[in-house]
Amino acid sequence: MTLEIAFLFALLIGMVVLFLTEKLPVDLTAFLGLVILIFGGYLSPSQAFTGFSSPAVITMMSVFIVGAALLETGVAHFIGGRIHAIVGNSETRLMVTLMLVAGVMSAFMNNIAATAVLMPAVATLGPRTGLAPSRLFMPLAFGAILGGTTTLVGTPPNILAAQVLADRGLEPFTLFDFTPIGICLLLLGTVYMITIGKRLLPAREQHGPKLDGGGDLSQVYQLRERLFSIRIPRHSPLHGRTLAETRLGNALGVKVLSIVHEGREQLAPDGKALIRQGSVLMVDGSANDVREILRLQGVEVQTAEVDELPALSGGVGGVRFKIAAGSPLLGRNLREIGFRERFGVVVVGIRHGDILQQSHLAQHVLHPDDTVLALGTRQQLEALAASEDFAAEDFGLTALEELRDQVFWIRIPEDSPLVGLSMGQSRLGELIGLTVAGLIRASETRLAIQPDETLLAGDRLLIVGNSADLQTLLELGDVRLDDADTASSTLESDDVGMVEVALSPRSSAAGRTMAELDFRDRYGMFAVALWREGKTVHSDLAHLELRFGDALLLQGPREKIQKLANDADFVVLAEADPSSRRTRKAPYAVGCLALMIGLVASGYQPIHVAAFTAASLVILAGALTMREAYQVIEWRAIFLVAAVLPVGLAIEQTGAALLIAESVASVAGPLGPYAVLAALVFLASMLSQGLDGAPAVVLLAPVVLQTAENLGYSPYPFMRGVSLAASAAFMTPFSHKANLLVMGAGGYKSSDYLKVGTPLTVLVFIVLVILVPVFFPFH
Repeated sequence: MTLEIAFLFALLIGMVVLFLTEKLPVDLTAFLGLVILIFGGYLSPSQAFTGFSSPAVITMMSVFIVGAALLETGVAHFIGGRIHAIVGNSETRLMVTLMLVAGVMSAFMNNIAATAVLMPAVATLGPRTGLAPSRLFMPLAFGAILGGTTTLVGTPPNILAAQVLADRGLEPFTLFDFTPIGICLLLLGTVYMITIGKRLLPAREQHGPKLDGGGDLSQVYQLRERLFSIRIPRHSPLHGRTLAETRLGNALGVKVLSIVHEGREQLAPDGKALIRQGSVLMVDGSANDVREILRLQGVEVQTAEVDELPALSGGVGGVRFKIAAGSPLLGRNLREIGFRERFGVVVVGIRHGDILQQSHLAQHVLHPDDTVLALGTRQQLEALAASEDFAAEDFGLTALEELRDQVFWIRIPEDSPLVGLSMGQSRLGELIGLTVAGLIRASETRLAIQPDETLLAGDRLLIVGNSADLQTLLELGDVRLDDADTASSTLESDDVGMVEVALSPRSSAAGRTMAELDFRDRYGMFAVALWREGKTVHSDLAHLELRFGDALLLQGPREKIQKLANDADFVVLAEADPSSRRTRKAPYAVGCLALMIGLVASGYQPIHVAAFTAASLVILAGALTMREAYQVIEWRAIFLVAAVLPVGLAIEQTGAALLIAESVASVAGPLGPYAVLAALVFLASMLSQGLDGAPAVVLLAPVVLQTAENLGYSPYPFMRGVSLAASAAFMTPFSHKANLLVMGAGGYKSSDYLKVGTPLTVLVFIVLVILVPVFFPFH
């Protein structure tokens, strides 16, 4: 091994680690790797950018467009909508049909698009048949993944494998070369799911009975048990003010789903909705928590200045710091860390980008660019500054200057219900979402108050945060809480609906909170609940970072639901409005697909020319607009493939491929070609469980070709086995974006994919080793 090869291996290992951890976006990792290869002399500038003009990239872009045309013209939705009418309520028949339909569609569409198209139909099948969503969504994703292996254009690894062969002067794979083995894999996966997989699938039952129509999402998300009403008293100071002005939902920790006044109901009220005396608000929340919050009524609010704190506290100071790079605290929230108990200081604010968060700090997940503001004693601050986990930026109360208008006292009067309760029993910080930074009793100041500290009359609590919510609470008056009549309560109407949405695999909303997204104003929809890894989350949704695999229950105007359905960041799990589809253009979309297949099957044009022609014609025919065409292309995947393709060239030119090939040949070669094929298929399969299938093929392709040459075998069976193994990834939700897409809708946990996907991965491995040489002999 030369120093040049050793450095290349170190670079590749670093790239793989970054691909797996996603500490940097995967496409940026590929870009940076390409830059290093250029400046390291591994690639010339002309070689480095050949990926961007590669026929494989042209083919992928074109297939995205053709698949989107089938979606926009209603062809794909028509197919999905006919499933229940034809198959009925049998779970086995539904699984078989879903997997086969998804497989056929993904043969000529992007796997993710085929999955997304059928998800609304599957979401309605569960309530209609009484089956849990977890019984159907994973088979759907697996069917789409396996269906992609049936044609050259069905999945990027197949396209790349053909391109690598063409670049080396070998005959590339044709459109249907993959079909015999791909069909066997699809049938194998289907049989597996209705036998073994069916027993391993989780059965997380829906709440509520079998329904004839659409599912009652309020039952699925356990919403009915949390409904209650709040009646605004006569002569309330809130009369005539809007929901946004009163911040009533924030003050009480509830979500206002409707307002009833004088017999007229307003569903999904926005911030401009008026509150009047006598109004009844239907809310989602905890009635017990609201009753405990109302105990704060009667406390006295007094303004405080940051400059007053030294004189009052004697030795209390402030600090502004960041979390050090590489600290184990990153990626965890303050509650998980036990921050106050561990470090003694009281966090009073966190600046994340342009947003200063002061409420619900315990749930905030720490990021490298966060700036944390805290109060503590001199000894506590010195200990924090000495810790390797922190990078202090400023000390003293001037460090908290930006909180100048956010500090106030509340004084507890003698007749307050809080008198005699411990700090823990009062749940002040938890319920009102503000930070209780300290307590002053007589002339004594205490920071980091212990939960067993008893509150006394006359105590003054130092609060950091927005006092508007507390002021609303004090003005609320003597409200009355009543249990809602859930049987008669309606949360939907002709104009207002509830819908479930999932984050799309390339969503820019992942890692951001709904507050950061300005979700309510941007989309006109209201987040009622969230489903994450089999559990329903109702509280503090605005400050919860969204993750891939999450599903959201939203309420809002039906026209806004349709607008959201067209957003690339979300997948709406409901049937689309047929009127929004260009059904009159459907024959053109189907005709262009048929033309693409005909051009390739006849050998008249190569696949990238045929696909590009079909993509151009569907736009010309009006099945898709030019703007939509740019939107439907998954540019992240395109740039990833374009930047990774030249890496394979570097592996070959440096002799790294020869070195690995010799190692494979020395270990597996004496055992025969089947052992070599098994070793390469195993490597591809394991790489694809964490990496995208495309990089796995690019990294292994030079090794495959060199191994075949060294041992005197045909490269075709090995390249075929590697591309198919890289395409069939089932063991984690991150191994394929189709798996990730259905995670929230099916209520799956990561362990579910491991349990159901591992046996299928083993079966695919065995079948590939046996069948590939049958269709593509070693000699």
